[in-house]
Amino acid sequence: MAQLIDIQRVEVGLENLTARVRLSDDAPLMTSEDLHGTTRVYNLMPHIIEHACLGDAGKTFKAAMGNTELAHLLEHVTVELLAQTNLAGDVTSGRTYPIDGDERLYDVQISCADDVLTAGALSSACWIMGWAFSGGGDPAPDVEAIVRGLCGLVDSLGDEPGKRYEHEVEGRVAAEVEDERRRLLAEREAEIASAREVAYAAAERAARERAAAHAAERAARVAAEEERRQEADRRAAARLEAERVLAQREEELRRLEAERQRLEAERLEAERLLAEVYAAAECDEGRTTDGMAATDVAPGAAGASAEDPHQAPRAQEDEPIPDFLVDATAGTVDPESPSEPELPADPAPQAEPDAYAAPWEDVSSTDDRRHDDMPPTQGVR
Repeated sequence: MAQLIDIQRVEVGLENLTARVRLSDDAPLMTSEDLHGTTRVYNLMPHIIEHACLGDAGKTFKAAMGNTELAHLLEHVTVELLAQTNLAGDVTSGRTYPIDGDERLYDVQISCADDVLTAGALSSACWIMGWAFSGGGDPAPDVEAIVRGLCGLVDSLGDEPGKRYEHEVEGRVAAEVEDERRRLLAEREAEIASAREVAYAAAERAARERAAAHAAERAARVAAEEERRQEADRRAAARLEAERVLAQREEELRRLEAERQRLEAERLEAERLLAEVYAAAECDEGRTTDGMAATDVAPGAAGASAEDPHQAPRAQEDEPIPDFLVDATAGTVDPESPSEPELPADPAPQAEPDAYAAPWEDVSSTDDRRHDDMPPTQGVR
């Protein structure tokens, strides 16, 4: 009998056994391609149709058995053998996966309570499938004998191989878990280190930005304070300059007022002296008139010669002016001139300096105040 199904590899896990199987080139891919072979399997294991099957055809394998993959039928034959041994646990399950790239290649996964039992059941199922789809010659497989053989194989091995294998698997799994834990821990530490570096860089950048902002704020504050100080200095300088100009102006006003008072005093003194001169002149004129009248009344008096009454009388010489009057009227009255002496002209008013216009005053108000401060100058009478 040609080999219908080839088991290429077997992987045993803690709960499942996974076998990579390949159908021979002359084997049918679907049970519908050889319903006689499918019927032979059913005749050997009639309870196979009662298996729960979560395919699209129905809830049990009965609905799918006539048109399903041969590898799927292999899965249910293996599960039926394990179920009949009563050594595989209460529930035995399996799944079948096609492999991409090869339509004759499948992975058959069987729940595994005992790897030796599961591997023996899978091997026996492959032999039954080969017999059924190769014509079904005699002798036919004895399912009960196969089940007894599987149970005897497990009993002969005892618990030691299973425990040893379990320990080996647990050791491998623990090593893999430890390696994975270390790998994840290293990755996590690397992530933490990277995050820490990023956080440090962000904190340093934020610190630099805060320092720059504080420096800029401090520079702006210093500049503002310097500007305020300079403005205060400028205002103080302007105030001092205004005070100096105001003091200078007041000093000039006082000087002008003193000069005006001096000129006024000189004018009054000149008027007084001129009045005295007028008074003295009037006295002299009165005496001269009296003398001339006496001469007319007593002609030919002692020391006087007779004159022609029709001849104009000779003017009498004036008496000399006293020295105190000459000194008082020096440069003012000419004794030789009988005319009235000229009054001294008013002194020319001195030009006043331009009034300083303070920053807080208007020019018009300054001019008005300058004219208001100056008393009116009295003219010479």
